[in-house]
Amino acid sequence: MEQQYNQCNEEDEETGEYATDEEDEEMSPMFPGGDLAIEVFELPEGEDALSPVEMDPEKLVHKFKELQIKHAVTEAEIQQLKRKLAGLEQERSRWRVEKVQLQQSVQENRDRVEKLQGYWMEAQSLCQAVDEHLKETQAQHQGLERKYSKAKRLIKEYQQKEVDFLKKEELQKQELAEVENAHAAEILRLQEKVSELEKKLLTLQCPISP
Repeated sequence: MEQQYNQCNEEDEETGEYATDEEDEEMSPMFPGGDLAIEVFELPEGEDALSPVEMDPEKLVHKFKELQIKHAVTEAEIQQLKRKLAGLEQERSRWRVEKVQLQQSVQENRDRVEKLQGYWMEAQSLCQAVDEHLKETQAQHQGLERKYSKAKRLIKEYQQKEVDFLKKEELQKQELAEVENAHAAEILRLQEKVSELEKKLLTLQCPISP
């Protein structure tokens, strides 16, 4: 029996057929859909550990094959865990990179927000300055409007006074002409009267001839 057990073990060592990944997947139905599953094999209850000498050679071979299969399944599960652990490590590394990128993006967004706030404050200051300048311009415009209205009124008054002055000057010219005409007529009348008086005086001075 021991010779047969050792022979089986030597055959497995020579062929190296302990367990391959393909054989593990074929023999192990415990990975449906790629999900990880771990099965713990236990000896049946009440079964005592038997030495190879006490067991039947066929049972011993069967038991060895069973243990070999269980060992292969366990190895496959360990490899599956390692692959999943490696995936998790890659995922964690990716998350770390994404975290750093996210932190950089957040910092960049904060810097951008601070710049935008600075621009907004500058725009507010500029708007306030423009508003004050607009108020000053409106005040100046209103002052100019008042001055323009006053100047327009003064011009209108001056034009009216000029018209009145021209009318008054025309009336004065007419009155002066009438007075001059009256004086000329009076002078002519007086000259005629003086001539008559001179004639009478000459008549009175000359003796009457006999």
